[in-house]
Amino acid sequence: MPAEIQFIITSGTPVIAVESGTVEALGWNQYGGWRIGIRSFDNKRYYYYAHLRQNYPYQEKLEVGSRVTAGEVIGYMGHTGYSKTENVNNIDQVHLHFGIELIFDEERRANGNEIWISCYNLTRFLYKNRSEVYKVEGTKEWRRKYEMKGEEN
Repeated sequence: MPAEIQFIITSGTPVIAVESGTVEALGWNQYGGWRIGIRSFDNKRYYYYAHLRQNYPYQEKLEVGSRVTAGEVIGYMGHTGYSKTENVNNIDQVHLHFGIELIFDEERRANGNEIWISCYNLTRFLYKNRSEVYKVEGTKEWRRKYEMKGEEN
């Protein structure tokens, strides 16, 4: 990750749901450690959050089948995983392994032909293309401070 977007993250930093959906996977995986898998309500996206905190990885009442809302705290960052023994911190740095799978065909998915989006590259792209915004006085509107190069008014 470029230096300008590195963050200091500690174990226990809240992880929030990116989109509302249903918890489809929850628990320990030897590679992902404590992890959560959430399927969007329209069944077209699957979100994977892994390497969660040891001993208290996610919200107490969360279980497979739970419905979550975008923005809701679902878990806590940690560094579990890469161990055959459950609940082990076997990764040096606290981080979140976050993935988005696009689901166009359930049969294709079941056969291991998943389509995953690289969130790292997406985050880098969004960071590089961010724009400062300002509030328009007397309204509820926000506008981009600088126009895009080559964009006509």
